[in-house]
Amino acid sequence: MRYNLSSMSNKKQTLIGLGLSLLGLGVSYLILHADLQAGSTGELLVRLGKGLYYGMGALAIVFVILYFVPRAWGAWRRFAIWFVPLAALLFAFYPEPGGGDLFSPYPEQVFQWVSALYLLVSVIIITFASLRSRFQ
Repeated sequence: MRYNLSSMSNKKQTLIGLGLSLLGLGVSYLILHADLQAGSTGELLVRLGKGLYYGMGALAIVFVILYFVPRAWGAWRRFAIWFVPLAALLFAFYPEPGGGDLFSPYPEQVFQWVSALYLLVSVIIITFASLRSRFQ
């Protein structure tokens, strides 16, 4: 059976997205609280866990907002389609810093900043789309 996302209601898509983001948040929690041995695999998993933790947390918040403001789904989706993959690539390939200053932040700081930027822009887009549809 093939699923067509355009035939699914916005609320159903939002609930699926919320469920997947909460699942990712749970996986990140397990990764970050596991007793991983130092080495390349352990460091890679911890980095993945931190990226998932901040990224999925922000995504879950946005899905909760979209559940209550479903008319903004289309406008937010156009933004998320390009932002989420770019953020994932940044999270995956961001190099380890040489120093701890603002010009070479640690990956965890970058994960926090990008997730906060995503959340801020998403809330702005949802707010304007909701207001625009209300006045039309």
